[in-house]
Amino acid sequence: MDENYFQKPIADRRRNEYAVVIFLPHHLDELIAPLREKYDPLYNLVSAHLTLVFPFYSNRPLEELVGAIKAVVSRTEPLVVELDSIGDFYPKSPCIYWSVRSNNSLTDSYYGLYAGLDLPLELKEYVPHVTIAREISNHRVMMVKDAVASYLPFEKFEVEAVDLITPLAGRKWVSVRTIPLSGLDFLSL
Repeated sequence: MDENYFQKPIADRRRNEYAVVIFLPHHLDELIAPLREKYDPLYNLVSAHLTLVFPFYSNRPLEELVGAIKAVVSRTEPLVVELDSIGDFYPKSPCIYWSVRSNNSLTDSYYGLYAGLDLPLELKEYVPHVTIAREISNHRVMMVKDAVASYLPFEKFEVEAVDLITPLAGRKWVSVRTIPLSGLDFLSL
C-alpha cells in the first residue's frame, strides 16, 4: 500500500474501477460458456457480455455515475443485438470474438456514454463483440476460429438494460446497478 495513502483526500482513496456492459441472455451465456472456459483464461471473471464502456477508474459517487449513465441510456429505445459471425483482432490483440452486426444505436450509446461519463474514448472505432477466446498464439488463431465457428449460430436478442459492473476483491466482476433503456424501471441491485 502507498505509504501516503491515509494522507490523501478521501475522494482520492475511493477510486473504484467500473465498466458498462450489456450481458448476454442466460441461454446465450450458457451456449458459449464451454468455449470461453476452454479458450479464455478470464472466462470466470465476468459473464458473457458486450462492453459499452471499457474499465475505468472513478472517485465519483456511485449514484452520480448511475445518473450520468441514465441520462444517456434513457434516450435509447430498447435495441436488438444481432450476433453473427466470428472475428478477431489479430495481430493487434489476441482476441477471437462473436461479432455483432452493425448497429447505430449501440455505436451511439458507446460514444454517448463516454461523453456522458466525461471519459476519453478508449477506441475511436467501436467494434461491438462478445469475446470468446483470448491469449491465443498467432499460429493457433485459425485452428481456434475453426473450432469455435460451428458453435456460433446467428442469434439476436433485445436489450432492455445496461449494467454498471465493478470487480470484487477476487477480481470477479459483478453488477452494482442495472440501468434500463428508454425509461423502463428495474430495481437497483
